[in-house]
Amino acid sequence: MNFTVDRDQLIGMLTRVQGVAERRHTMPVLSHALLSVGKTEARLVASDLEIVVKCVQPVEAKEAGSVAVPARKFFDIAKVLPKGPVAISSKEGNSVDISAGRGHFRLAGLPSQEFPEMPEKPKSQPVGVDSEVFRKLVDRVGAFTSQDETRYHMAGILLEKQETGDKMYLRMVATDGHRLAMADGDVPKIEGLLGDRQALVPKKGIMEIRKLAEGGPGSIDFSLSDKFLYAGKGDTELWVRLLDAEFPPYRQVMPKDNQQVARISKEDFVEALRRVLVMAPEKVHSVKLSFSGKQLEVSTAGPEHGEARDLLEAEYAGPPIKIGFNGRYLLDAFAGITEQTARIEMKDDVSQVIVRPDEDKNFLAIIMPMRIF
Repeated sequence: MNFTVDRDQLIGMLTRVQGVAERRHTMPVLSHALLSVGKTEARLVASDLEIVVKCVQPVEAKEAGSVAVPARKFFDIAKVLPKGPVAISSKEGNSVDISAGRGHFRLAGLPSQEFPEMPEKPKSQPVGVDSEVFRKLVDRVGAFTSQDETRYHMAGILLEKQETGDKMYLRMVATDGHRLAMADGDVPKIEGLLGDRQALVPKKGIMEIRKLAEGGPGSIDFSLSDKFLYAGKGDTELWVRLLDAEFPPYRQVMPKDNQQVARISKEDFVEALRRVLVMAPEKVHSVKLSFSGKQLEVSTAGPEHGEARDLLEAEYAGPPIKIGFNGRYLLDAFAGITEQTARIEMKDDVSQVIVRPDEDKNFLAIIMPMRIF
């Protein structure tokens, strides 16, 4: 293997695989990236057996070949090289020589045959999803997935088709059992990807696909097989293994009788909540919301640090109600609201609460209250 590539292009390729290559794994080759060179291009592949990412870059190739290189160390080397062309060649014993300017490195690699096989690209016709639509959906629901490894069925984000009139939406849903977020994004051809099927995608995989959306405007091409969700944009392709689990029947937990509605300024509430959380108990982040007339009091108290309270205006016509929450959950819910005004819909002090934008019907969060004495 012998080729030349621009340093910045090399860094770009290596940046895309860092989130997938495992630094600590029982299989040493998974901390490596498979570097392959053909007649006109170099291909870099990383895998953790659940996610596979492939990047392709045109290069000046002198000799074809392939070798598995330590992904992190290769990245560290690339970052300190001077700008300009980088000469890369493989030697006997799977070592790789890297030269740029007056710098020279020799990196120990592994045989390319040890690297896991690539999954096949799904045969179905790809469906384009606008990058900004996808990014916004992920940002709205991503924080709501479960971190509990025993709750395997809640460790991912559910993707499904939603249809309203003549419009088609991609819906994402995430829950950890204490809260749930649901967001819809306009994707006219989503039926061609999902049809009546649901896809449960691990959060790590979704976040790797989200990185494609950060590469500028345009669409991400998606297709689905029995085991993998495929995503591709530009010179990067991703395969994410679907979770083999049954997502909770989220429609059954949607509150139906939350008649007490408060309208508040999103910005004012978030600022007040952040101030109060400074004094909240560190493990449970408990805060109390007290609605009365045109006023909302946000407060907390704990034996370790003391107490705090803040007041803000609220449009509320119901009876006085006091309800406790994990304040971090409230912050995550309000992060998904892009309007100036938010709604908090309640039934009583022990039932689930809905947090949503005042007008946008494409997002809502459901949060279980907590008992605060």
